[in-house]
Amino acid sequence: MSRMYLKDLINSNCEKDIIKNSFPVEIGTNYMERIQVQEGVLFLKTDFNIKKPIVLEAIKQNERKLVITISIKGNTTYINNSDKKIILFNEGFTTISLFENTEGFREFKDKQINQVRLILSENFLKRNFQISLVEKYFYNKQNLQLLNFSLTSIESQFLLNDILNCKLIGELKQIYIQGKVFELLSLELQKLEEKEDEIFLDNYDKNAIYKAKKILFENIENPPTIVDLAKKVHLSEVKLKKGFKIVYKASPYQLLLTHKMNLAKNMLQSGEYNINEIAFKVGYKFANNFTNAFYKEFKIRPKDILKTKKYFI
Repeated sequence: MSRMYLKDLINSNCEKDIIKNSFPVEIGTNYMERIQVQEGVLFLKTDFNIKKPIVLEAIKQNERKLVITISIKGNTTYINNSDKKIILFNEGFTTISLFENTEGFREFKDKQINQVRLILSENFLKRNFQISLVEKYFYNKQNLQLLNFSLTSIESQFLLNDILNCKLIGELKQIYIQGKVFELLSLELQKLEEKEDEIFLDNYDKNAIYKAKKILFENIENPPTIVDLAKKVHLSEVKLKKGFKIVYKASPYQLLLTHKMNLAKNMLQSGEYNINEIAFKVGYKFANNFTNAFYKEFKIRPKDILKTKKYFI
């Protein structure tokens, strides 16, 4: 994989706010355009057509910046040098991240990369978003934070299309783009408030959730507490519970209860066990408690299934 440095690309072929054709011929072609929307607000358009995968060393960020990246075409990855933390920029998704004194590199593996970024300076954020952004995220000790990763909305796509295809020129173009950029900015930052209680699950988190489910299902007679389960899979209790809601649309114990009731139904239909045996096998000390839970799940009592040995939901 070829390694290049962004500072070299800027120095080699930079026309004011446009960098183009600064890639070596064997790598491909590139076009980057920067629009200064307002002091502290940059709109950056990137269009790469590459013949082979490349690694692009980013310029060190010496100040806090909030970056909204809308990936129109292709997938890229940012990897932080200090802790190897990864930020994904996937086609059709918007990534909102906060950079502070970061140093890292981007990996480009797809042949066509088309992205748009809104870069907001710390001063701009302090002037306009002191409570909603600065106080919430700026005092976290991490120098690289993923704040939101979600599908790019239809509304944002329309706004982006208006910006990229603007036919106006001069001052009218500047005013038009400024208005559209701030509308886009408002729409994207709204996600941070709307989804404040939601979390993003990376592959590690999802695998941990799958493992937690397996642990629960293998210990139905004596399941671990949420605290113990979280420790076993190395997740926080909050992420464990919210992760189950995202992946399975149920809490850990709701999912376990449904599983236990389905096992109990199958055992009842087999006719090989009595109610007390089944209650014990699915973790109930008292048959009455099991009967009540079973009726709540299926609206039929266990003894009625034993009579017929057949029941279809």
